Amino acid sequence: MRIGIILTGDYSWAGGVYYSLNIIKLLHEISLTKKLTIVVIVNSGTPTELINELPKKNIELTYLDKKSFFYKLYHKIKGDRFVADINTLKLDVLYPLISYDTLHPKLNCKPFYWMYDFQHKFLPDLFSSGEIKSRDQVFEDIAVNVRDIVFSSYDSMTHFEKFFPTSKANKHVYNFISLIKNEDKGVTNKIVNISTGYFIVCNQFWPHKNHMAVLKALDALINEKKKVHIVFTGRYTDERNNKYVSELKEFIAEKKLENYITLTGFISREDQINLIKNAKAVIQPSFFEGWSTVVEDAKALNKFLIVSDISVNKEQLKDHVLFFNPKDHLQLAAHINRLVEKDQGNITFNYEKNIEKSKEDLVKLFNIK
Repeated sequence: MRIGIILTGDYSWAGGVYYSLNIIKLLHEISLTKKLTIVVIVNSGTPTELINELPKKNIELTYLDKKSFFYKLYHKIKGDRFVADINTLKLDVLYPLISYDTLHPKLNCKPFYWMYDFQHKFLPDLFSSGEIKSRDQVFEDIAVNVRDIVFSSYDSMTHFEKFFPTSKANKHVYNFISLIKNEDKGVTNKIVNISTGYFIVCNQFWPHKNHMAVLKALDALINEKKKVHIVFTGRYTDERNNKYVSELKEFIAEKKLENYITLTGFISREDQINLIKNAKAVIQPSFFEGWSTVVEDAKALNKFLIVSDISVNKEQLKDHVLFFNPKDHLQLAAHINRLVEKDQGNITFNYEKNIEKSKEDLVKLFNIK
């Protein structure tokens, strides 16, 4: 069997590339006991370090954009470049497709489409009217035309059924997981000048990630003379709301929080894992998620979490967690203070079971014999 996995993204959507990378690694483990080849589909924009992480055995690497001039010209004229590229790979399965094209029925393999989340339906203020229209069209095209759609949570699938009740597509739920190398857990801390005791927020600086609630909670705790430090990882850019980071920085300056926070910017995966490992707890304050990579990272590293009480977080987390209303920074502050005053000790999520179940789910999803 030949399964094609698309890994053509970049760090502008880090969750997307790590999603595909972890699936590739799980499929590689499956391929050690089943007749399976994983065809990893990349392009020149795929981060080199991610390509270097790919296992070697039972893996084929193919670049979509490294074709001859005449090949590109010919298929540009025909308008079928993507389908032509994929069909030359002789795949049985292709995943994840995130948009539908009228030429997709000409694919000579079984395509699976990934519907990541419905954020624009619930937080429309974070999108322009054009972005909302575009997303609606993409999702409707998938709902109407495709045969198999994968969701990362039952919460997302429920949203789909609400917005597209007449869709005839087969609906699948695949809860992705995080794969973290054992050796990453032993790396010494190089990023911040504090060894332990800090809290960490590992989100890109997008408005729905709700960093402001964390800053307001921190301000309240500092005013009560509590000793708290919070590390924020992630790039300070967001094309959807250029004012967002400015508002956060203005609040930091106004409340004089500079000495109580660390802004790392975008850092390597290894450094991020190391920071999570050494943190007192992981904070995930988001207003909306499809299924949180950060939460999976924390579970894989056996870290306590403080997360917003949105339904998908409750689906994703059952133990070692405190929930809070994402609009109530004082409730968040109380949870942080609780962990400052009383250490939770060693906890375990027994994450190996999650990994094994994830492999079983992939075997079932793609019908691997």
